[in-house]
Amino acid sequence: MQRTGLLFLLLMVSCWTRAQQADSTAKVTLLEKAPMGLVRFYFDDFYYLVDKDCAFKSIERVSQFLVDKNVFHGDFRDFDRNGTVVLTGHHQEGIKHGPFKAFHPNGTLKWEVMFENGSPTGDWKYYYPDGKPMLTVHYGEVAGRILAFWDRRGRQRVRDGNGTYAFQMPFAFYNEYGYPFFERKGRLRDGLPRGYWTTHLLDESGQKVLYTEEIFNDRGMLEEGHDLFLDAGYRTPMAMIPTPYFYTGERLLSKPCTFDDHSGFNTYLSEKFTAMLRSSPTLRNITDAFSYEVQLDAQGVPQRVTLKDALATAELNRYLEMVWNEIPFYFPSMDEEGKAIADTLTVRGKLSINDAGLLHFHSFGIERGK
Repeated sequence: MQRTGLLFLLLMVSCWTRAQQADSTAKVTLLEKAPMGLVRFYFDDFYYLVDKDCAFKSIERVSQFLVDKNVFHGDFRDFDRNGTVVLTGHHQEGIKHGPFKAFHPNGTLKWEVMFENGSPTGDWKYYYPDGKPMLTVHYGEVAGRILAFWDRRGRQRVRDGNGTYAFQMPFAFYNEYGYPFFERKGRLRDGLPRGYWTTHLLDESGQKVLYTEEIFNDRGMLEEGHDLFLDAGYRTPMAMIPTPYFYTGERLLSKPCTFDDHSGFNTYLSEKFTAMLRSSPTLRNITDAFSYEVQLDAQGVPQRVTLKDALATAELNRYLEMVWNEIPFYFPSMDEEGKAIADTLTVRGKLSINDAGLLHFHSFGIERGK
């Protein structure tokens, strides 16, 4: 599996994480006052609020903030670790309005769009780091029509919404297949997908593995989707255009400063447990906590899993065991020299069942013995 990039990042922050965990009373600073009545916010790459001293902090936003409404207000600027502006825009009492512009690390324009009453309007234009056009997506009566696309060699592959689209994007968070990128490919007509589309998984060397196959109808709607890894159908297509993570910042969601949270591994656990059992025919209105212990080798492969804090019924505990046996990998712990080591992990989570019997596993966290 291709996990080199995430493991390298884990190595870099392992010493900081150990120090943070050792001091459980450390003050967490997600925002603080800035000059001229402004407020400075601290985000990670995906616009989750994090502590200002967190190793994953990568973006700082300076903006007015209306405390009584808990929203951004006025012009704002986002800066990267080097102090370079990466995003500018305007909120009117929390509503996006006017021009928004994002920038590559070299300072060139990355994308630009107009917002009206919180929604994009007109053309959202994307550019390569050298300033050449990459993608134009039109927002009107039908949101998200792809009007134009140029490949990295400058060749226009989509014109006036028609042509062949082949676009590579990174996975935002951890996926159990271990590939950092995926490529969406298919035909466009009038800016919408038509016919047969594929998704390939890509590693760092460019090697491809077919992941999904999809059929779109003449209205651009997904009629059939099939995940070849799971041998299962689905109804919601994968993303076709770049994901604007700055939307998350407006929700003011925060994350603990741990690698398992930052990499999305805890979110993966939540989705994994929830997806395999969506409802119960007998259980209603239950909220409960559970934990299990994982003996992990230095490669991140579970050797033994043991239930520690059980759920309310034997049926639910059997389900827990069924799901954790389907989890092939956890990120290994690191020693003082940054070397992956065997360890014992304690995985904690919560289960909520609503009055319709729908299950939701959430609030996952991992404690590392070493």
